[in-house]
Amino acid sequence: MNESIPARITVERVGGRVRLTDLSGGTYLRAQPLGVRGDTARVALVGTYALLLTGDHLRMEITVGPGVWLELVEPSGMVAYDTRGAGPASWQADLQVGDGGCLVWRSAPFVVSAGADVTRRTRVDVAGSGRALVHETLVLGRSYEAAGGPLRSSVEGRVDGRPVLVEDLDLRGPGSAEVPGVMGGHRVLASTFLLGARPERASGPGETLLHGPGARAR
Repeated sequence: MNESIPARITVERVGGRVRLTDLSGGTYLRAQPLGVRGDTARVALVGTYALLLTGDHLRMEITVGPGVWLELVEPSGMVAYDTRGAGPASWQADLQVGDGGCLVWRSAPFVVSAGADVTRRTRVDVAGSGRALVHETLVLGRSYEAAGGPLRSSVEGRVDGRPVLVEDLDLRGPGSAEVPGVMGGHRVLASTFLLGARPERASGPGETLLHGPGARAR
């Protein structure tokens, strides 16, 4: 089964109160509200089917209105399954944060099985004094597999329309994960990026200040 209708979450201030004005679940994802406290809403992204399978095209559209906070929670990770000979799958998240808003997403591990063929894309647009803090973990292969299948994963972050973070990880070629400076033979890549705010300086060897309001750590 393919996914073409995006799961949508919109949180905004209505009549002085923070409200979840859109919780439209897609075929494979259900948006489960966990509550609203003050200016902050919490929502869980819950899978409703096994995913990702061949031909699945999972999309999410997350919108945080001005002056409100949204925390996204994933109770479990996601697996891209073996699709050899049956076509690729894709995962796409489009995130928008309004002026003075804040998005926090500690995403669960994304596992690429041996034989999977998947494209993953994350786009974040932050306006004004908005902020986004996103953590992603990519795992190449399940615990009993030596490696994962072909993967292309891209991340693009913009602040007021200006790109401050552009990354493109292409692991579709044979042995590409072994190349020094790419994965170097490692099977897990965990990264956290902050957009809309900038630390005074990098706090450790894995942290990089962006060319704009933001930072990234691995």
